[in-house]
Amino acid sequence: MPAVAPSPARTKLLIAALTVLVAGVALCVDRTRSGDLYLQLFTGRFISEHGFVSHDPFPTIGQGRPWLNQQWLSELGFYAAARSIGITGLTVLYATLIAAPLALVLYCIRRKGAAMMIATAAIYVPGLLAVVHPRAAGFTLLAFCVLVALLLGVWRPSPALAGRRFRWALVGIPLLFGIWANLHAGFVAGLLLIALATAGLVADNRRGLPEAIARHRVALLALVGIAATIMVTLATPLGSAIWTYVLSFRNPAISLATTEWEPVTQSTPAAAYLLIVAGFAGWVWWRSPRPRRLMPPLVVGGFVVFAALSMRNMIFVAPALAFLIACSAPDRATPQPRALVALAGGAAMAAVLTYTAVLGPARNDAPGFAAVRYALRHPPKHGRIAAYAGASSYVLWRSPQTPVVIDGWLEHFRPGELRGNYGILRGWHGDPTREVDRLHVGGVIAHLPGAIHALRTHGFAIEYAGGGSVYLVRRS
Repeated sequence: MPAVAPSPARTKLLIAALTVLVAGVALCVDRTRSGDLYLQLFTGRFISEHGFVSHDPFPTIGQGRPWLNQQWLSELGFYAAARSIGITGLTVLYATLIAAPLALVLYCIRRKGAAMMIATAAIYVPGLLAVVHPRAAGFTLLAFCVLVALLLGVWRPSPALAGRRFRWALVGIPLLFGIWANLHAGFVAGLLLIALATAGLVADNRRGLPEAIARHRVALLALVGIAATIMVTLATPLGSAIWTYVLSFRNPAISLATTEWEPVTQSTPAAAYLLIVAGFAGWVWWRSPRPRRLMPPLVVGGFVVFAALSMRNMIFVAPALAFLIACSAPDRATPQPRALVALAGGAAMAAVLTYTAVLGPARNDAPGFAAVRYALRHPPKHGRIAAYAGASSYVLWRSPQTPVVIDGWLEHFRPGELRGNYGILRGWHGDPTREVDRLHVGGVIAHLPGAIHALRTHGFAIEYAGGGSVYLVRRS
């Protein structure tokens, strides 16, 4: 491809405006404090006070069992930030965290023109909705985009910087995975990216394409992927048990609490999103100069399938698309239009002003929190509180000694325990006494009429009703 001049200041302004716009949109969309936030906070507080432990220390049905706390480093970070700048400050910082990767991928495709940058930003936002509430997965989004940038440094280095960039990538990628493995289990997506890129480079080499990466460098990239896998296994307190943790998400009862791990067939908008991305990626690739390389569409196609298998993986689709654009779209030396930069800047300011002057910070006003606050002041004299995972996590953040059936660590509980807890909350049993006794339930925070009726009929009395939910306590 022909060389182009360095990115002008106007391009950098467009990148900054689009990034601030996405951060503002994230703040406006995040209206309710998620249980995942409190999961991070109460766990981070425990680690800061007691250090890393291998058993579950919290008063749930799983207390004392082996505890594979893989994302301990992100929990410490969340708790430290909340102590320093408060929870509202933490949400603003988190919005910055999940918007910053967009700036990185836009910088990687800055020579491809304004249309490609805006399209990437537009595709980035829907995937962001899966992690818009503060949670450890935000670190995975950042780490994945850093990995994309490092791989692009290997894929298309300038002749003067080829050796240096390749050495940086060889060293930087394993180090990135060493940190990533202590933040969130999404490092699996990073390993998939390396595998897809390596397989595509091998295929392109065998086709004898011009400007193909030398075979010894492709082999070194494969070795880097192996080194990253070893680093993941050795660089965390869990050791090889980190893979046991990854496999724990096969727990079939997790879907009772969240649909984010379900296939894309569960959501028509999500399926439409993936079809649009696949079509756009195919169009960009088809317009690339011949002979067309197989590696870029293999990467995007792999992550479209990855997201189709689990909607949670939609956060990787936009960075993968940026990877294809960087590799396949032609460079454009024309400057960005002033009006376009001004429009993006105005939209960014409008989003920030909407958050600060109109909407304000997220609040604990989800259905059920009024009953949760009452239950904190009036816990049952005997037994645990059965509630949804987010509410239970909030209880443990506010009152670490109050027994609950489960918390937000859904993957740590046995399928039967999750089914029992949610069966009580959703009124699956005409007589919930068996599950109540098995889980030692003394109080329930529920909102479904069928569940409330079954509990009242079989030994529970309403202590509080309001805010769309009811707190029931078992009669002695």
